[in-house]
Amino acid sequence: MRLPVIVITALAGLLMPARAADLSSKELAAARKLNLVKCSKCHKIHEPNDYTVADWDVWMEKMARKSKLKPEQTGLLNRYFELQRAGVIPSDRRGRK
Repeated sequence: MRLPVIVITALAGLLMPARAADLSSKELAAARKLNLVKCSKCHKIHEPNDYTVADWDVWMEKMARKSKLKPEQTGLLNRYFELQRAGVIPSDRRGRK
């Protein structure tokens, strides 16, 4: 009976995207740089919590395509913004007007 639980847990780990909390300090720095260089190149920095999750996801898809982000860059930014939304890391807009 224990084996099916282990197999299901292992499969869930493969199918689910990495949690935002799994970002290394190097990944955090890279994501912040992407946000400041790519995203704020054309517009002010937006707060993920100012949007519903569904609206944010739609905008992220549009902006990722428009700014020609690579899939791994988009994934990194999505995980980074999850941390901001959860309040784990501060917003990049902090200290900006």
